[in-house]
Amino acid sequence: SSRDLSQSSLRVLSVFGSEDRVLNREKYEECQANLPAGWIEIKIDGGCHAYFGMYGTQKGDGTPALSAEEQIRLSAAYISEFLFTEVH
Repeated sequence: SSRDLSQSSLRVLSVFGSEDRVLNREKYEECQANLPAGWIEIKIDGGCHAYFGMYGTQKGDGTPALSAEEQIRLSAAYISEFLFTEVH
């Protein structure tokens, strides 16, 4: 988040692909300080930017090492686990 959420009680999940070359990693890392404690980051090995949607190849993106279907399946599984895991 570009806004300071660090004092909020929000649960945050960040999922990105290791081959995502569209994501501005410098800005992403800079903005991590805005996230609340305990936020979760998941990197999908071989994943690219374009496979988080169904809009086709993105200019400047990396070369994926898995299929779009596999990245979507993994993304959905991580999101589902995050949403349905009880917080203690």
